[in-house]
Amino acid sequence: MKKGMLTIGVTGLGVLFFLAAIAGAQSAPPIKLGVNESWDYPGGQGAKRGAEMAIKAINESGGLLGRKVEGVFYDNKVDPNEAKNATERLLYKDKVDAITGFWRSDLAIVCQPLIMEAKKLMLIGGASTPVATYERIKQDYKTNKYTFTTMVNTYTALIAYQQGIEEGLKLGLNKIAMVVEKAAWCDPLFDEWMKKYASKIVYSTRFSTTATDFSVEFAQVKAKGADIMVFVTTGRGGTPSVKQWYDMKIPAIYVGYSVDAQDPNFPQITEKKCLGVVTEKIGGVSGLPITPKSIPYINEYKKVYGEFPIAYTNGVAYDMVMAWAHGVKLAGAVDADAVVKAMERKDFKYEGVCGEIEYFDEIHNPVGGGWGKGEPWGWVAYQWGNDGKPVVFWPKKYKTGNMMIPDWIKGMQKK
Repeated sequence: MKKGMLTIGVTGLGVLFFLAAIAGAQSAPPIKLGVNESWDYPGGQGAKRGAEMAIKAINESGGLLGRKVEGVFYDNKVDPNEAKNATERLLYKDKVDAITGFWRSDLAIVCQPLIMEAKKLMLIGGASTPVATYERIKQDYKTNKYTFTTMVNTYTALIAYQQGIEEGLKLGLNKIAMVVEKAAWCDPLFDEWMKKYASKIVYSTRFSTTATDFSVEFAQVKAKGADIMVFVTTGRGGTPSVKQWYDMKIPAIYVGYSVDAQDPNFPQITEKKCLGVVTEKIGGVSGLPITPKSIPYINEYKKVYGEFPIAYTNGVAYDMVMAWAHGVKLAGAVDADAVVKAMERKDFKYEGVCGEIEYFDEIHNPVGGGWGKGEPWGWVAYQWGNDGKPVVFWPKKYKTGNMMIPDWIKGMQKK
């Protein structure tokens, strides 16, 4: 009898300890993740939503270390001062454990020193500037080691961005016009292309990220006889530039990079004036089965937001937050220094929407997930075809067709 009573007593005590542990975990303060992003731009909206979906997924799977993750969101309105103010509020008012966002490189550059000074993790969800990683981490690791990104730097990404140029040259076109926005992430891209294609460039210019009228620039493209127009923007110019290119009948194929052109509804938005336009996008948010998680992510996104993802930043930001969460679990702590060590470990592996991250290298870019050594992580290059559907022409593994010169351009080039 006494033995039975003892067994019951011990068992009951165990249950009480178990219930107390659950109650303790539920009452533990949340892990706070700050989201500093530009909500009214496709790229910023994508990063915000990617972070939202990651936080939701983490909490639905039990949280981190028995604690819920709470997102604290600020709209920086693509303004450096607003972004810096939001960063300081997140760090010192909201007391977040890490900050994600920064689709725009210029905003990442000005906010990084503030986050590094506070010794908090900066999880870049879209910016590709090499300043934040290649330059700052490599030159001063001790100060900047808290910065991570799932968006490879511009030097690597330009391999994808220049595929349209390379295909245009193969089609027999050889006069290039460079029309590139004046943004930090574009500087190395513009400089590299100006050197690489120097003998073929007939016109070059830089424009403001807020520009929407390109009639003067396009008139020069036409006057100089360019047959390849390299147009690069992540700002307001994506949609209006395509409409003006078509309306002004510029006899040059439109290649380069545009976030607006990543929208699945781009043919409708541009009244089919985008047919023939080339851009690039992260394959995992383009409907391609890059990993087993890619298609389920797309389906969940459509269920939550009622539409197909527009910008590449959805998958990039989602993977960045989820990789951080994996690092926290591996470290067994939220402490920034512990998480840094965990994410640098060679046994760190995370299969994301855009690719598989084997670990983060010496400048905290993701290793793995690309199409080959030195190739950009997760990117595909495609052209809007005559039927209004995207035609992937790079990389070969996901190729669905060849890049072509629109018929209306062919007719003008023959004149």
